[in-house]
Amino acid sequence: MRKTLPLLLAGCLALGTAHAQTAVRSALIDFGVNDGTNGNSTPSPDANGSYWNNVLNVTGVADTFRLVDKTNVPTGIKLKVGANFLTNGIATGGLLAPSAALLGEFAVATATQDYFFVQGTGATSTGTLRMSGFDRSKRYVFHVFGSRQATTETRVSQFKFTGATTSTITQTTTGPNVGANAYPGNNNTITKSDTIMADGNGVIQLELSKASGSYAYLNLMRVDILPARATAAITAFQNPGFELGNFTFWTAVGRGAAPVNTISTTTKHAGTYAAQLSGGSLSLEQQITYLSTIGTTAQKLSGYFYVPATAGLQGSQSARLDLLYYSSTNTLLGQFKSDSVRATSPTGTWVKLEATGTIPTGTAFVKGAVVWRNTTGAAGSFFFDDLLLEGYVAPIPTNPLKLVYMGSSVPSGTGATNGFGYTAMYSALLTQRNNTGLGQPWVSANISIPGNNTVAVINRYATDLLPQHAKYVVFALALGNEGILGGGQPIFDQFRTNMIQLIRQARADGMVPVVTNSYTRNDYTAVEYDFVRRMNLLLHGWNVPSINLLGAVDDGAGKWVNGYWFDSLHPNDLGHAELFHTVVPSLFDALNANKALPTRRVSTGIALAKGNGAATGIVRFVPEDVVHPFTQAIQFKTAGAGRLVEIRDSAGIAAGTIQVNAGGVVTYTSAKGRTITGTVPVANNKWHKLVLTHYYARGSTLLYVDSVREGTVAERLRPTRFDLGGSTAPTRVQFRDWLFYRSGMNQDEVLAMAADSLLKSSLELYAPLDGRRVVATDSLLNLAQSTNTLARVAGPLSERASLRAAQLSLYPSPATHEVHLSSPVALENQVVTFYDLAGRQVLTTRVQGGRLDLTALAPGSYLVAIKVDGELIYKRLVRQAE
Repeated sequence: MRKTLPLLLAGCLALGTAHAQTAVRSALIDFGVNDGTNGNSTPSPDANGSYWNNVLNVTGVADTFRLVDKTNVPTGIKLKVGANFLTNGIATGGLLAPSAALLGEFAVATATQDYFFVQGTGATSTGTLRMSGFDRSKRYVFHVFGSRQATTETRVSQFKFTGATTSTITQTTTGPNVGANAYPGNNNTITKSDTIMADGNGVIQLELSKASGSYAYLNLMRVDILPARATAAITAFQNPGFELGNFTFWTAVGRGAAPVNTISTTTKHAGTYAAQLSGGSLSLEQQITYLSTIGTTAQKLSGYFYVPATAGLQGSQSARLDLLYYSSTNTLLGQFKSDSVRATSPTGTWVKLEATGTIPTGTAFVKGAVVWRNTTGAAGSFFFDDLLLEGYVAPIPTNPLKLVYMGSSVPSGTGATNGFGYTAMYSALLTQRNNTGLGQPWVSANISIPGNNTVAVINRYATDLLPQHAKYVVFALALGNEGILGGGQPIFDQFRTNMIQLIRQARADGMVPVVTNSYTRNDYTAVEYDFVRRMNLLLHGWNVPSINLLGAVDDGAGKWVNGYWFDSLHPNDLGHAELFHTVVPSLFDALNANKALPTRRVSTGIALAKGNGAATGIVRFVPEDVVHPFTQAIQFKTAGAGRLVEIRDSAGIAAGTIQVNAGGVVTYTSAKGRTITGTVPVANNKWHKLVLTHYYARGSTLLYVDSVREGTVAERLRPTRFDLGGSTAPTRVQFRDWLFYRSGMNQDEVLAMAADSLLKSSLELYAPLDGRRVVATDSLLNLAQSTNTLARVAGPLSERASLRAAQLSLYPSPATHEVHLSSPVALENQVVTFYDLAGRQVLTTRVQGGRLDLTALAPGSYLVAIKVDGELIYKRLVRQAE
């Protein structure tokens, strides 16, 4: 038996208390060109006093356009133009003389005369506008206008808006007698979307496509920003399973065509009754007064939904749960939505939906709602039952020392014996480092799947990555699986866009993303190799830690080095080992210590000068682990001859040098006896840039001076130490911007460095060498995301400082709540300063009882500065969690 209750919207609304609504804000957008021939940007303010946003077809910069409202106040909304859009206008059918009587405020000629449009089939037939920065507590309505006059074909454009929900609308833009007064185009119709909200990332996306005809158009759009819906409070959350046989305690709020709510006894989840909604859109709501409970910081609203196999959902109909939090003044503090049941959902079975939310500060009322969307009132219905609001305990917390590899076949280990590929090798290195006291006790998981590309990883992000509860994720993807062979620029753009989406999503979910760049394949031609190099240059500059895999195994033409591949798509054991060597050993320890990604710093340099016949001081860099491919770059200035860099190889038995010879040019002599003599004059007391890059697998070392390739020698090196200065250094020499990468670099990358770009992939050392300490308190500070440090050795002054430093020890390290000092010099009550790895002063304290109290320090790596007999000594200390 079914009991039908009449739905009296006026009566339902009367149960609430009226609240003043904040005025709606609107943003106006003109899409087109600004060439004076086919279109012009709309000036602001216009004749109505409104300000416009002029959006051009620019796809090369993320978040290109930042929108203001009609009063020229920033909205926080950013708009990014995607691929496939074309532009035209004045000369090709744009609306040149819009009528205010027909279009109102939209009748602005510069806005209607030009347009974005799409054509073609398949992947090129849809254009996408990605809008971000929306307030998730607010609602949005989009008004669109498209027009192009033509008498040969009637054309209908489709506009699909996707946020937390989807709204799809169409508009006839072109054709005989389409507009008013027999105009063969749209001159009188503005079409608006449903009211929608942004998704969990604050994003709403518009897809323009053809509903019929050869083209789709978008000339202008208005975005209305609506306030959150205000509601009144009810005192109890009761009758959750409708076992009273009615809707008592529930408030029905209709949203369009006449809705119908009924009680069912034939279809139910538990008990005797269930509720059924059909007809027009409806929200069935109930609020309770919120009472704080000790230990409860989140709640979950759950319920069971049933879509019948016949007379079920169709088209865009959907239903979901909403969990909403309000202040005592009915201000919406937070809104959380469940998934939705739709026409494509399973039928004939009860499905449990859940909406989980953290309780905002200041919550006075909680509302649970079943939201039914059926704007046209078309036939279709669903059942729901047994709603429950309860305290929620979060699942397993994020493991701050866990990293997950998520990618394709190469990171999964394909081609390596027993699947022990480069990711497994790196995880083993992390364990080894921890066993020797060098790093944290990291754990890792590998959820890479052969054949995956960015689309596949996005699709399985929620099901595969989130349950890992890891703090760090390595997105190890490449252009090959994306389809760059034959796919060209659209695939390049897709990969770039999707990688940005993955990075942003990971950060939104509390993770720290790391990305690997693209590598080689034996089926690549010069075209694909060019795309790979272009993508890698982008990744070098992105604000995300990255790993330069290409610099390990590239034969110089985009293919695997001979002897280092398993098949045309995958490396063998040797190839995997080369990839492994490109990962900075202490990368994740630096990330765990909150060490920021480096940015270019202007440095004055350091001077190493000889005095009284003594050798200059030496600045030494010792890489953290075995080195195969590498790039060492530095700037220098000198007027004389002498050694600039010494490079110790293997066990330190042999050494190579880079020096300025008597002819005033650079000479490289390797530990293997190979020699390159340059041509660029450098003994002129001007700054010069020196780059030495080595491809171990390829067996090749290349020398560059000021971007000029000075020569190449065939050899394989395993450097263990790099020294600046020393007994044979020039009489006076200055150095700045010392960089060390665990990867080789191609010509594109060397030229980028020569242009002062700071490339960041596989960067273990970035020391500006700022003698005036403008960059940081320590002139030898390493800004790269590693915990490695430089050392001062040799020279009379350095020896005195080194002796004192050797006599001063801090133990234990890593330490927890305190550290002890040991020194032959009395240090009691001495001031000690702590700096983080970015050079920021974070703590000043004093030695008390031979100890330093660390309780005020967060876990991480620090540089400790203390004066001993007037000399400032630096020591490295790791503070770990208690």
